[in-house]
Amino acid sequence: MKIFLGTVTGRLDYSCSLIRFLENAEKYGHKLSGVIATYSRGAHEAYVAAARAVAPLHLIDLNESSYLRGTFKKLGLSPRTHSALLDLPDSLGSGLVPYGFNRNQVAAEAILRGADVLIFIDSDVLPYVLVRKNGEIAQEDVDFFGSHLKFLNAGSGVTTGEYSGSNILPPALFDGMDDLLLGLKKENMIPYWRDCEKHRCVTLKEKDAVAGPCDKILGGNAGFRTEVFFSLPPFYSPYYTASDGFFLARGEDTVLSAALKPAGINCTEIQTPVFHDTYGNWPNLPDLRADPKARSRFYYACAGWVGRNPFMLWRLGEAGEEVFEKMRRHLVIGARAAAEYTGESRFDTLPEKFDICLAGLNRAEEEFNAVSEAWAEFLKAAE
Repeated sequence: MKIFLGTVTGRLDYSCSLIRFLENAEKYGHKLSGVIATYSRGAHEAYVAAARAVAPLHLIDLNESSYLRGTFKKLGLSPRTHSALLDLPDSLGSGLVPYGFNRNQVAAEAILRGADVLIFIDSDVLPYVLVRKNGEIAQEDVDFFGSHLKFLNAGSGVTTGEYSGSNILPPALFDGMDDLLLGLKKENMIPYWRDCEKHRCVTLKEKDAVAGPCDKILGGNAGFRTEVFFSLPPFYSPYYTASDGFFLARGEDTVLSAALKPAGINCTEIQTPVFHDTYGNWPNLPDLRADPKARSRFYYACAGWVGRNPFMLWRLGEAGEEVFEKMRRHLVIGARAAAEYTGESRFDTLPEKFDICLAGLNRAEEEFNAVSEAWAEFLKAAE
């Protein structure tokens, strides 16, 4: 079996966790056939050499993607497919790459290199989980690859796990929290956020958690039998420009998740929540009122959800004027409340960003359709 590890990042250097995962694979006796890493802002020579000393490393510079471009040409793919899958949008800021664009290039290269399994990690997660021992939070080592392969080998098409560490929702308590989550289409998190004084928004591995079926992929901790890509649409996530800059929408994994059941593909939650230092200061907890970095991190997460929602609801068949108007009403209230609570005025711009993304929905639909057609042409040629 040819097992590939895939990761996406801006700059490939010692801030990335890739080598930690390669060491984890070696520790537990998993031989990787290759690693596929994308980057857009350069790669540190010494880090690349250190990674290559452990496993075959295939680099994709998203500014030129030489291997894929050469292979696409040999396959006789159309110029439109080249453009849709390999050309970065001209309207984006320097170094910004849509998450779906990133993942599609990793998946395409894995298919072309004959991978049987592709396991994705994000560049800022680590191969251990947080658990509670003797009343204290502790790190516990995990067989990361074994956790995924156990179920992929047993017939699961996709495997995924959560993240342990600080949740992206930071500890907070203010009137309007529910409205903010409703406006961000995160209403399923309302009970969790309301209870933040109890758990402090820290996620641990559940002691008695049992692996089982699920319907949502988390892209930074996900395994795929590459054969399933032939039955799924491509990854896709929108992007947009607002008064304060360029923004990448989140949710390329969420959108793809919706295609699993219609395609008859089963997904398993493996109950191995790798560690994610969400706010970059673990074991300290994020403080929205005192820490400007925490405020900024949460603001960009909210802006990413805002960018995701019109397109996601369209893909789910839930888009409609009444739905969007209701979301916006909640977002206006919640964004104002968040701005007052944190002292961060940028939260007040979230409704404006929602309007921008809603106005850009037709463009996102057209782009998704173009990427889907290109992906289908690529898969047909790669069979």
